[in-house]
Amino acid sequence: MKLIKWALLAFSIALFTTGCNHNYGAKNASTDNVQQLIDDQQTGFVIITNETDATFLDVVQKALLEKKENALLFNVYRNDGENENTDGLSKNPFRTEMPRVNAIYYIKDGTVYDEFNLEVYEGIRQQEELDYFMKKVSNSTGDSNE
Repeated sequence: MKLIKWALLAFSIALFTTGCNHNYGAKNASTDNVQQLIDDQQTGFVIITNETDATFLDVVQKALLEKKENALLFNVYRNDGENENTDGLSKNPFRTEMPRVNAIYYIKDGTVYDEFNLEVYEGIRQQEELDYFMKKVSNSTGDSNE
């Protein structure tokens, strides 16, 4: 299992490095970044998480790079997108629209269209289900404009 995690991490880093030229993948986001996506009625993916090094984040990064998609990565412990909250507490200002933590949401025209819980599956099954989710939301709503 440990070998699989290392192989996945190495593969993700390789994909990330080659994908950097195109700026695809998950980007750390602040509360303001996510709110702007909603307020400007944009379309794209938002990941709400309380993790910084979970395996599912590598799986999401790989899927985004393969699909040439972007996502805002919002950590509830880092509301400014970089530093831990000064009080050390978890704060999800989007809990009404996006209540689940460790989930990826598809936002269409500023409204939550669908979500995928990143903790339900593991391994290959997680990759397959995430790919299906991303394909489903992209096909049913047109191409993402991220």
